[in-house]
Amino acid sequence: MKLKTVFENFELLTDAPNAVAKLREIILQLAIRGKLVAQHPNDEPALALLERIKSKKKQLIFSNKTQKLDFNLSDEEDVILESLPVNWYWTNLETIGWINPRNNLPDDLDVAFIPMNLIPQKYGVVVQWETKKWGDVKKGFTHFAEGDVALAKITPCFQNGKSCVMRGLKNQFGAGTTELHIFRPIDNLTYPEYVLIYFNSVSFIKNAIPIMTGTAGQKRVPNSYVAQNPFPLAPLAEQKRIVEKCDRLLSICDEIEKRQQQRQESIVRMNESAIAQLLSSQNPDDFRQHWQRICNNFDLLYSIPETIPKLRQTILQLAVQGKLVRQDPNDEAASVLLKKINAEKAKLEINKKNRASKEQILTEYGNAPFEIPSNWLWLKVDDLYDVSGGIQKTPKRTPISNFFPYLRVANVHRRRLDLSQLEYFELVEGELERWKLQSGDLLIVEGNGSENEIGRCAIWNAEIDNCVHQNHIIRARPIGHNSQLFTLLFLNSPSGMAEMRNLAITTSGLFSLSVGKIREILVPLPPLAEQKRIVEKCDRLMSLCDTLEAKLKQGRDSSEKLMEVAAKHLLTA
Repeated sequence: MKLKTVFENFELLTDAPNAVAKLREIILQLAIRGKLVAQHPNDEPALALLERIKSKKKQLIFSNKTQKLDFNLSDEEDVILESLPVNWYWTNLETIGWINPRNNLPDDLDVAFIPMNLIPQKYGVVVQWETKKWGDVKKGFTHFAEGDVALAKITPCFQNGKSCVMRGLKNQFGAGTTELHIFRPIDNLTYPEYVLIYFNSVSFIKNAIPIMTGTAGQKRVPNSYVAQNPFPLAPLAEQKRIVEKCDRLLSICDEIEKRQQQRQESIVRMNESAIAQLLSSQNPDDFRQHWQRICNNFDLLYSIPETIPKLRQTILQLAVQGKLVRQDPNDEAASVLLKKINAEKAKLEINKKNRASKEQILTEYGNAPFEIPSNWLWLKVDDLYDVSGGIQKTPKRTPISNFFPYLRVANVHRRRLDLSQLEYFELVEGELERWKLQSGDLLIVEGNGSENEIGRCAIWNAEIDNCVHQNHIIRARPIGHNSQLFTLLFLNSPSGMAEMRNLAITTSGLFSLSVGKIREILVPLPPLAEQKRIVEKCDRLMSLCDTLEAKLKQGRDSSEKLMEVAAKHLLTA
């Protein structure tokens, strides 16, 4: 497979999120292997070029007496290296140039100053600089000059490819961050941009990582690696052709990446606009019209995995607004269900002072998040559930005897429980009866410091016998009804999550809900029969979302594997 073929068929590979990045890697790797442009028999061979460089370096050393002559690779080392085109030659950078040279300049000269944040992370980006006096930066900083090649040596800047050719410097000289290695060609006998390609190649970066020195987060590429790592010297004329070809191909990569980003952003915007129109529909006719528009463009709107989470949230929002299934006039109204709940409360002597009636709800709960069907009600969580905190884990007890499984915040996620890792807690007499979970309990996380994680909730289905819960998990036990599945949908919907965020207490950026705040959450209550239809419809649609998302991700995985195969063919041809 040829590189031209890859570009001609690149649209088949673009579903992979790293396709363009992989293509850039292929281009740079082919460049330093002599497989990117054709070799010309009339080019001066690299060995002859090397001899010219070494001769010139001897002259400079003899006249300057500041540098020693560095070694070249031995024939024994040549044997274990990859084969190169016939007119190329293995050498190293300290043989063909200067490593980390120093400048001798007047103190009052204006020069370029470049901190690490101005070193480009992408090949071909022009380096930016600040202006400083040489006397202010000549000590304690790295020196460089026009045409030098800079490479970041510290992690993660090195792995991210921070490097550049120094072009357009103030008075052609400069200094900057100490976290740079500098290569200076001798007498323009090596193209700096060709060395930059070498620094950006995946093999150069990959081979350096295991030998980086220092502590975690402060590891650095040693000077010896930059100076002595095998460098594939190409004929000077071919270096120029390689750089020109790289620039053209990487420019094409930039265009492809830009089109990909624009397409994805366009799909996301169209999806958000279509959903916003659907959710803001003022009447059934508008709703049907906007829904039909989504159906007609479904293959486009949901052609990338990034739009599926928004689809899930839309389904939940439609469900809790009463727009997902039809209302049945034969359903028992929510107001009748409320009377039964109040009767059960009276029987159990729960909340004597706060038994909501339909009339009270219409006056006291009038500021509802959105309009609901006429046979629904807005209620507070406290109207429907017996809400309580969990057991305090202080004073610290040692689980020696009489200990029981104990749910923590880490066990409760959105719409699911993770019981793979449980802790156990010793209980004294009477505590098990007080804190024991019952099947159907709604468990709500009061907070873990993150605004997006406020009110994570799931339903306990008695998966484990005699299980209790910590005080950071708030239990809402239904009274005289089985509405917890629908309440769960609401609390995980955009409106429910917004309601909980608004009620959350924040201290120093930490968000949490208290038992009292959870009792105040407004939740919609449909007729029980409709709740069942909504939950069943939601489950089916969520399953379809899972299937669609998996299919889209599988398509991306296939594209990624296809790209890997193409890369292997190109690099081993």
